[in-house]
Amino acid sequence: SLFFNRTKRRPTTDQTTRFVRSIAQSSEDFRCSACDVLRSIVSRRSNVAKGVNEQDDADLEKGMVLAANALSAAAEHIVSHPQQSDLISDSEELEYIKRLADTMAAMASYHLSTIADEAARNLFLERMLGLTRFPSLETVEMIIGAWPVMLRAMGAELPKTFARGPPSTGAANPYNSQKSEPNGILPAGAPEALLEIACVWLNAGAGIASSFNTTGIPGNKSKDWADECESALDLRERWIQIRARWMDITKLCTALCPSNAANQAAQNTGTVISWTQPGGPLANSTDETKCAALEGATSFLEATMVALPTEGPSFAGFSSILETLLGNLIAIDYKAPLSNAQVAKMLETYGKFAKARPDAAATIMSRMFTILNELPADVNAGAPPVRQRDIVASGRTGQAARQKVCAAILIVCSAAPQVRVCARN
Repeated sequence: SLFFNRTKRRPTTDQTTRFVRSIAQSSEDFRCSACDVLRSIVSRRSNVAKGVNEQDDADLEKGMVLAANALSAAAEHIVSHPQQSDLISDSEELEYIKRLADTMAAMASYHLSTIADEAARNLFLERMLGLTRFPSLETVEMIIGAWPVMLRAMGAELPKTFARGPPSTGAANPYNSQKSEPNGILPAGAPEALLEIACVWLNAGAGIASSFNTTGIPGNKSKDWADECESALDLRERWIQIRARWMDITKLCTALCPSNAANQAAQNTGTVISWTQPGGPLANSTDETKCAALEGATSFLEATMVALPTEGPSFAGFSSILETLLGNLIAIDYKAPLSNAQVAKMLETYGKFAKARPDAAATIMSRMFTILNELPADVNAGAPPVRQRDIVASGRTGQAARQKVCAAILIVCSAAPQVRVCARN
């Protein structure tokens, strides 16, 4: 590793082969060191334009295919492990998984297009998706950053944001200074699969940002992740950052497959709501726990709705799905302040939809004002809290619920100006 760092030379195919074989060895003495060396190699750009030196190009492509196959095999052992919780509880295993995830992320960001073998490249991406599912905060922090790079290279851009031009290639860009990979590098179905993983993660972290009680929520990982953090506050701060990155990925995936995203958001929201209804696992839970479950569904729904188009042929394909979900949200009445306030947050995500469908605007605003009027007013509420622990605790009060609903009303009015007319009427 020191030799490569000093000489800044690309390793030969034989050298790369020796390193990648070490990754697959079961000995713990080899795995982490091999990952470190390979991470150093793949984090460099090729620095050789295609066609300048055909032998160098062939060696690089062969070496990267070998590396991709070795990383795929190593990831498969982790993904297919029957007791992944045992891997997380083992500090040495978790350290190896983190380094492997970091290496795969670097490979995907810089050299994915160098893997000329399409089968090897697709297998690498499939294993990378599997490793992205691995339920560890430390692991996902290593690998999550690679996905936006690839999604943007596929042409994923959000409305009213900066649109990147196509990356220059060949002689016009001999040093390949762009991180972006060529369009079409992800196989068909990858954005849809990544959306599903994002949904699982956002549900798993439901309630952490608000420090709510999450006992009994299906798939929730807050108690498991607490062991990876120094304190509950540390868990909350780390999760807020990870949640924001998953929401960004959700937006980019939605831009690529809007109909699938709308369908997944509607299904997930309906599933979480069913948990809180009679016969569901949270039917007898507290208002706080139900609100925590709804918080995860809201995060996925919000990210999806932001990126969905509100016109064009694609909108016609999923508008009926959104209308059905809206009808279900309008009909829900938990008779509890926190849960009803969270329903208002879900209705808030329909701001753009209300602009495209004025007939839905009056229905949305009417329901939100009904929720607001039913929430108890805290006449003894003082100034907003300043200390962090007091801010977290204040989220459980009726006053906080009223503020959440008021903010939702204002956001809908801002997104759809004609809604203000409906409100006055």
